[in-house]
Amino acid sequence: MCNRKVSLVIPVYNTENYLEKCLESAISQTYKNMEIICVDDGSTDGSGEIMDEFVRRDKRIIGIHQKNKGESNARNTALRIASGDYIGFMDCDDWIEPDMYEELVSALEKTNADMAIAGFYQEFEENGKKQITVRNEKEVKHKVFGKESLLRYLYERDSYRTFAYIWDKLYKRKVIYPCIEKTVYFDESMKLGGDVLFLAQCALNINCAVYLDKNFYHYLQRDNSGFHTLDLSRRMDHIRAYQMVKKEFEENNVESLVLDLVKRILAYNASNTAEIAYEQQNAGILEMCQQLMRQYEKEYRVLNKGREEWIKRFENILQYKI
Repeated sequence: MCNRKVSLVIPVYNTENYLEKCLESAISQTYKNMEIICVDDGSTDGSGEIMDEFVRRDKRIIGIHQKNKGESNARNTALRIASGDYIGFMDCDDWIEPDMYEELVSALEKTNADMAIAGFYQEFEENGKKQITVRNEKEVKHKVFGKESLLRYLYERDSYRTFAYIWDKLYKRKVIYPCIEKTVYFDESMKLGGDVLFLAQCALNINCAVYLDKNFYHYLQRDNSGFHTLDLSRRMDHIRAYQMVKKEFEENNVESLVLDLVKRILAYNASNTAEIAYEQQNAGILEMCQQLMRQYEKEYRVLNKGREEWIKRFENILQYKI
């Protein structure tokens, strides 16, 4: 195997109870040629001190402290100095299996692919720390495939669950840095959803991807994570991210099926946000979300054919009034 460098990007913010396990898993990788770029985004607990201790322990770790500017800004800070041939991402409350990057690098080298994709585990703090091995409902027919297949896998979310996130992947440098003026950065205007747009833009830059039917990444589900937020402004940012994905795909002439899959996700996210808006008695956001649901109702119905419970729920939310 070639000894190309992996740059691992880890934004750090207020996770002192989890960060040590995260960083220990990063420095314990069997693949040794790594730089681990940790950006402390203005933590107010002991996270910054934990990061500094790991910097002293392992010379491969680059530790940066900055004022709180958000997760996307912290990731961009790391991307501006990353020197690796390959780029990977971790969240600071997650952890990885020791052979993750050895396996992903090997897959990229053997296939000359631009992106390697693997699976993950969902970890839960409650209920006895239950672990779920995330599997795809449908088979990934070919382990090496082109951009068109990748986009279908990415957005047929319920069938290909292991494709949805940025951190169970490894990216060839040219995917993120195709040229100086076109570097793919995270959109810092969004409190939630910057990774959604980032992954879509990276996918547009690949010619070939490789899939490993193995699980390496441990994704911790916390009740106070962004994924579970009841903050309507953050929820609306997440919707806006998919609207921007749709616009990017239209401009790049992505096939209509993928566009319809994105519209289905938009309708679904709008329905979730509409439920929260109704509970919080926010008439303005409820109406906006219902308008989006109606806009993409056709795609939602067609692509959820046979899922009567989903359709019934969707119809009920459309009837909500404040």
